Amino acid sequence: MNKLFDQIEKLNKFQKKRVSEFLSIIDTPLDDLVGQIEELNKFQQNRVSEFVGALKKPYKEWLNKGSSYIDELFAEEFRSRILTQHAFQDTPLFQDTFDSAFIAALNASGKNCKSAPAGERFWDLIVDDFRISLKSTKAKSLNLKKLKISKLTEAAWIQDCRTASMREKRTKDLFAEYIDVVDTIFQLRYFAKKAYYELVEIPVELFAPILEVPRESFDSDGPTINIPVGMDPPILKLKIDRSDAKITINSILKSHCIVHGTWTLI
Repeated sequence: MNKLFDQIEKLNKFQKKRVSEFLSIIDTPLDDLVGQIEELNKFQQNRVSEFVGALKKPYKEWLNKGSSYIDELFAEEFRSRILTQHAFQDTPLFQDTFDSAFIAALNASGKNCKSAPAGERFWDLIVDDFRISLKSTKAKSLNLKKLKISKLTEAAWIQDCRTASMREKRTKDLFAEYIDVVDTIFQLRYFAKKAYYELVEIPVELFAPILEVPRESFDSDGPTINIPVGMDPPILKLKIDRSDAKITINSILKSHCIVHGTWTLI
């Protein structure tokens, strides 16, 4: 027991917060960390010990010093959530767990942020009046130099468009609205073989050339269009996915994006 208390004493405030959250799951009061643990049976205390051990696991971390979002406080909160997620769920941060970890880390760093209202189509949270869309992926086919957003947004109208002019109009209307409403996109990428996370910002401005795509590029039922048209290699590829009625963005050059941080589990 004393060894466990010594381990907890060495944790930083973010790690101690994770321990308190964990203890709340097993119905223990949160007033005093040591008092809580003393009240647990030996099996519960073993789980706490495993949890503390997970928080102290070795890792490699790189933070973009020029980032306006990621600082040391953000990193402490975000990292502790990555470590505990893997320790007890044996799965990476993804979708809802990424969203909640990202928002909690922003709050920890003092950012003023809140989630989007229910039913919001394009963005997930607002940070100091800046609207952000959150995406995550753990696909096996991840490319270190190129990104993919498998579903930028649903677009039920795709299956009803029978002409190039209809597809052009609906696509350009959608992206004009998207660019107007969303300020930026953050995507968390997890490379399973390397146990490696990469947090990348995809500027919405990269979508602007879509508004200038000529009509003939929309001739097929489900076109994939290089953006900007005529550039080799393109900055990204727009796919109008008729089978799933969604907009997919492929082959986004990471060199046109911003990597804010990376985390590797050892």
